[in-house]
Amino acid sequence: MEKLFREWLEETTKLSESSIRKYTRAIRAITKDMLSEGVIDKELYNVTSSIEFDSMMKDITSNRFFDLKDTKGNRMYSVAMNHYYEFLKSR
Repeated sequence: MEKLFREWLEETTKLSESSIRKYTRAIRAITKDMLSEGVIDKELYNVTSSIEFDSMMKDITSNRFFDLKDTKGNRMYSVAMNHYYEFLKSR
């Protein structure tokens, strides 16, 4: 799914290659952190439903660890998740 997400970003946004790379890696980083925190129980790239992802996103964004990391990262992680949500909705 990561490859499809990357291709979707390339085709549907005007993001630079660097930003696309950062956002695709951010989804992996969020997965690792939130699995470790016990917030989610499966990898985000294994989620194929926008409805399921929306529910997970609410749990993730309400997590203090995520909020601190997202704030420090200038909201890159929440922006990456918003892009992934739009990608899933488009499928």
